[in-house]
Amino acid sequence: MDRIREFIDEYLYQILIGLVAIIVIFMFVIGGMLVGKGDDVSSADDQVAIENSSSQSEAASVSQSASSEQPKQVAAGSNQQMYVDVKGAVKNPGVYQVSANMRVVDAIDLAGGYNRSADKKKINLAQKLTDQQVIYVPIRGEKGTPVTSTVAASPTPAETTPDASADSAAPAADGATGTPQQINLNTADKTKLQELTGIGDKKADQIIAYRQAHGQFKNIEELKDVPGFGDKTFANLKSSICV
Repeated sequence: MDRIREFIDEYLYQILIGLVAIIVIFMFVIGGMLVGKGDDVSSADDQVAIENSSSQSEAASVSQSASSEQPKQVAAGSNQQMYVDVKGAVKNPGVYQVSANMRVVDAIDLAGGYNRSADKKKINLAQKLTDQQVIYVPIRGEKGTPVTSTVAASPTPAETTPDASADSAAPAADGATGTPQQINLNTADKTKLQELTGIGDKKADQIIAYRQAHGQFKNIEELKDVPGFGDKTFANLKSSICV
């Protein structure tokens, strides 16, 4: 025991200094750990902020992209589907889908073009196409043949022949020619047909239904074959229609 006391008395000062040093070191270690955790929390907060900012940027980009594509969808939806029936002296007669900016020449091209017997002078190739339009290309020498609502361009003096002069002199009652004020039964749409005196919604539909079932009117007298059209109605319309 005496030795222990002597040891403590001799080395007490050194023991106290060592304890103080240990306590200081311990406090530094604890402080460093706390500072490290604070840095980790700050880094985590910064990462969350960066991720949120990135998500918002992506959402804004998607929204902008969607808004830029929307007019294209609207524009695409405005394209109306139309169909025309190409008949007569063409290589592949039939019904073809067309667009509103196409013309008669385009419809004839879709049908394979003219065949060798086609009479090209009676077709107005520049006319714009309409839905349910019938385009008939006549054969050379064919008389009294219904054509499209396109009126053939006036022939030049060099193109005028005795036969052509005779055809131009034919009365409108025969259904071969018509004045600009007359409405063509073969090509007029429902709205145009209702411009005729006494023709309402129902009768216009009957004309179109007959035209779809039997093809083009061969002459204006054929109108009397349409249900609901008798001699009296035909007499009132005779001067206002053509084929």
